[in-house]
Amino acid sequence: MSTDWNEGYFTDVGYTYGYYREISPVFQRFCLLLNGFASPEAGAEANHCELGFGQGVSINIHAASNPGHYIGTDFNPAQAAHASSLAAASGNRARLFDHSFEQLLNRDDLPQFDSISLHGIWTWVSRDNHKTITEFARRYLKPGGVFYNSYNCFPGWSPAYPLRQLFALHDRYAAKPHSAEARVDAALKFTQSMLDAQPNYLKAAPYLPKKLEGIMEQNRHYVAHEYFNREWNCMYFTDVVDALTPAKLEFACTATPLDTVDAVNLNQEGQAFLAGIDHPLLRQQARDYFVNQQFRKDLYLRGAMRVTPIEQRQRLLDTRLVLLQQAETVPFKVNGAVGEATLQEAIYRPIINLLADKQYAPKTIREIAQLQSTMNWGQILQAVAILVGMNAVAPCQDENAVKAVGKRCAALNQHLFERARLGGEVAYLASPVLGAGIAVNRFEQLYLHFFQAGKKTAVDAAQGVWQILAQQGQKIIKEGKTLESQEENLAELTQQAKTFLDTRLPIMRALQIA
Repeated sequence: MSTDWNEGYFTDVGYTYGYYREISPVFQRFCLLLNGFASPEAGAEANHCELGFGQGVSINIHAASNPGHYIGTDFNPAQAAHASSLAAASGNRARLFDHSFEQLLNRDDLPQFDSISLHGIWTWVSRDNHKTITEFARRYLKPGGVFYNSYNCFPGWSPAYPLRQLFALHDRYAAKPHSAEARVDAALKFTQSMLDAQPNYLKAAPYLPKKLEGIMEQNRHYVAHEYFNREWNCMYFTDVVDALTPAKLEFACTATPLDTVDAVNLNQEGQAFLAGIDHPLLRQQARDYFVNQQFRKDLYLRGAMRVTPIEQRQRLLDTRLVLLQQAETVPFKVNGAVGEATLQEAIYRPIINLLADKQYAPKTIREIAQLQSTMNWGQILQAVAILVGMNAVAPCQDENAVKAVGKRCAALNQHLFERARLGGEVAYLASPVLGAGIAVNRFEQLYLHFFQAGKKTAVDAAQGVWQILAQQGQKIIKEGKTLESQEENLAELTQQAKTFLDTRLPIMRALQIA
């Protein structure tokens, strides 16, 4: 193993402040149950682990909003320090380290975990680290425990792999000692110049310029971590299955609910072909060719146990769901691998209206089934999977869990409100109802903060936000134009605050964020 602590990982810039719902135990249990699998029950004694937590936004939101205990590591000490500051603010008692995976593996004070999760890590670490991760799961994941892993995969990544190779090679051999952003830009421009020179490879891959154009529009910190690491191990699904087999892990399902809906992902020929494949792993790998899979979000179990159809139905009927956006704004279009599909108004509008009723209070799937009595069970599950997959609806945890974690969520969110005064790095808040996070941008956080502090009107909240911006010499940019006068800024902030007050605040209250 390399003596460099970063082991070839791009550490010149910090990772983005993203949040990933797939790591939430509540969301993982929902996905498993939707596919007929049992998983560990929630509780104060549960233990969860995240490997490679980045800036620590996800692990802290989940440690605040779920009963149980959290342990995690990220070998970048600056990121571990940031994550620890969030943990201290919420009082979630998460144990967060800047260990390598090998160092964490060799600790002698770790519990047996109900879940071990890593998001966007597998592709960007070495094969030796793959073995260490597998051994960590073998040693510390309890029987029946959940293992979540997301990664870039073939065949979807096959055509664009040469771009990543060019970026990394330019950074290795031609980069000058400038800032990380400048090095990324230099590699992108080098690659653009090469494609402009019309190499013969473009005849086999004519879509590369379009792919490069998309990459050049992305956040430079994200591009650096996505493409510029020394290690980049893109794999086929079955290769990852084989790598995890020594830990006795069995593939259960993806953590992407839309993947369960064949109608939006496969044409009729594809559905018929896959239906003829008996072996689940071969069928799953073949499916990746039909959808041209580029990134997988997979759930494994250490000892996969299926629930009976009757038990699955009862548990799902008792599952609570909550609407995450104003009913009128839920799109009636969904994008799948076969293109855009239109949702039937007669099926989805009553469900959405039911979820919006009583100030967006959570409703059970049983209530949906009673409402849509003419739909069969399969149709109801498909509708639920689509709405959750679109992130218009989310599963909730039970009310006892909600009560147990409310104070931690409130403390973390209050800390994020205070940070929003200075900037908008963390654009998420923790919901005790979801056991997960929800996107809330900087201005929305500030409006929410002022409403909670006693401001009664949109005008009052907007004035509070404008005072913060004015003190920092900041102004609103609207449609690409900077609003120069105080009057223009206050008018725009007031309109934004009114929209938030009318549309999002009721949802924030239903999620017990407000």
